[in-house]
Amino acid sequence: MQTLLALSTVPLTALISVLLGRYAVEMLRRLKLGQHIREEGPQSHLSKGGTPTMGGIIFLIPVLLVTFFFSRPTPHTLILLGLVVLSAAIGFVDDFQKIWLKNNKGITPKQKLAGQMFVGFLLGAYLQLGPPQHLPTTEIPFINWNLPLGWLFVPFVVLFFVSTTNAVNLTDGLDGLASTVALVTLTALSALLILKGGLTDPLLQPGVILGLSTIGGCLGFLWYNSHPAQVFMGDTGSLGLGGILAVMSVLGHLEFWFILVGIIFVAEALSVVVQVTYFKKTRKRLLRMSPLHHHFELGGWKETQVVNRFGFVAALSCLIAFIGYYGSHGLP
Repeated sequence: MQTLLALSTVPLTALISVLLGRYAVEMLRRLKLGQHIREEGPQSHLSKGGTPTMGGIIFLIPVLLVTFFFSRPTPHTLILLGLVVLSAAIGFVDDFQKIWLKNNKGITPKQKLAGQMFVGFLLGAYLQLGPPQHLPTTEIPFINWNLPLGWLFVPFVVLFFVSTTNAVNLTDGLDGLASTVALVTLTALSALLILKGGLTDPLLQPGVILGLSTIGGCLGFLWYNSHPAQVFMGDTGSLGLGGILAVMSVLGHLEFWFILVGIIFVAEALSVVVQVTYFKKTRKRLLRMSPLHHHFELGGWKETQVVNRFGFVAALSCLIAFIGYYGSHGLP
């Protein structure tokens, strides 16, 4: 029964997101909350100017509500959901400033980083000082060994949280890309948490429900965000989504497993770091443009090809991670 209830959150959240999206898209249009497209980006994207943004509310609101009602109503659940709300709130402020200033700057990078570090600190401090059953460790993939972190746990969580939320934010650059990759990653993380006993463990159960409901939310959001997109998730959605992925990973000690299950997010973030570093040293570009999806787009791939192929790579990497986890833990 617990399994059926948990799985039912996927179609339920998907349906609510589709229904909510119909009114949300129209509301965002009437409020003229349109996206400003940066001029230095691919020229093919200039036609997307004015497309409603902040569409992350289409899946975040149903996800939060469904997770709340289907999880155990404990302070633990409320704290985890509160951290997701705080992460999305940083993106909401950024989106609002972008729209208000009619440019693509939003809040300053230092302000965004400070907000992300603060939420990451709250997550790490809560899990280290709060639930006694959550040990300050992280699991090393394929060898079934937990690395004790001790007092380094909180800084480690802060670094992971900032990296994950920024990686999702950078990936959100093509119609349906971030939500498609997130769908695959969320499926893998949810499966790994379930293998850890997440359906019965009171510590992990909110993470499982959060992951499954977000799968449904992303499915519903793709109804409006697939190419050609009627709405963008904006930083509200991407930072909220990144917060969900980070919370699930830290809750299950899956931070290093995320390198595999979230390989596209990792590659997108690394492409920016490599591009900036290489340019500072050589004054030349290593990639045609960063993040990575723009490199392939400028290389001749259609937008839908980038999304489909990145989704394929993500699915393959998640399958390898699942098999590796299953084998290394000696599961029957």
